[in-house]
Amino acid sequence: MNRDERQKPWGDGEDYNRYIVSELSSFRKDAWKRQIGEHLEGRKGLKILDAGTGPGFFACILSEEGQQVTAIDYSDAMIACARNNAKKLGVSAQFKKMDLNWLDFQDEEFDVIVTRNVTWTLEYPEQVYREWKRILKKNGLLLIYDANWHLHFFDENRLKRVREREERYFRRYGQKEIVAVKNMEFFAAAPLTSTLRPEWDREILEKYDMDVRIQDNIGENIYEEWEKDLYGESPLFEICAKKL
Repeated sequence: MNRDERQKPWGDGEDYNRYIVSELSSFRKDAWKRQIGEHLEGRKGLKILDAGTGPGFFACILSEEGQQVTAIDYSDAMIACARNNAKKLGVSAQFKKMDLNWLDFQDEEFDVIVTRNVTWTLEYPEQVYREWKRILKKNGLLLIYDANWHLHFFDENRLKRVREREERYFRRYGQKEIVAVKNMEFFAAAPLTSTLRPEWDREILEKYDMDVRIQDNIGENIYEEWEKDLYGESPLFEICAKKL
């Protein structure tokens, strides 16, 4: 599966962009600023890489906080959405088309790298983590936000619980939602879809001599109630890894 084929599940980005636009106008924007801000300790003007920016949520909110943000994504549609969202908010960030698996940055270029719901898609995660360490400055931070989004397709009991949540969601909200569409060809090309995390991440990052701290289920502070109901089998985690 080549890189362009790996982008197909996201289509033109319209659905994801609608979700991001709703986040930018909800309590979640400030909730995310607090979550990330705890690690930045009030520092401004940091050089931050938003890795896999999608429609630009992190790029926008971190630019609002006075950071110097470079945001990358391989999808032209996502980059277009991100630029438009930044323009609407009146913030500036540098947007570039780039494949996360093949980064084009100098050594020790960034103070912080942030990424959300991206690492599970990586074709070569160990290589990407090694590259992220390379482009971080000494004492720089890697902030990963992700979940075991598709592990239920590899675990029958977990899949049953996910489907039960979907039914409860329908009864409560009157809307049919599917947590994830089965796409085993894509999942087979993305090894972390079947890997229990963040345990795997800790092992790899510590192998690269990074100091790793993990927060489980940060969705309790960031998600709306419907998200907690629907995504409860895949709690959102935070990995904070410092380059020593």
